[in-house]
Amino acid sequence: MKSEKCAYCGDLTDLPFQCNYCKDPFCSEHRLPEEHRCVKLSQIRAKRFGEKKVIRDGGRNKPNIFRRIFGRF
Repeated sequence: MKSEKCAYCGDLTDLPFQCNYCKDPFCSEHRLPEEHRCVKLSQIRAKRFGEKKVIRDGGRNKPNIFRRIFGRF
């Protein structure tokens, strides 16, 4: 295994870790996407957040929680 420089701090490391998102080499301290502020991670999170559909079980005809508990006002 060859030594590489960490893409975040520039330190030479004998055991580089490759980020699953940006594919850059990092030292053990910056191996996690959150630690090296991975740009790809925020893009993937934004994309996945947009894919989730919000399911609302209420509707116009369904009484809200206050009306169910306290009755009709």
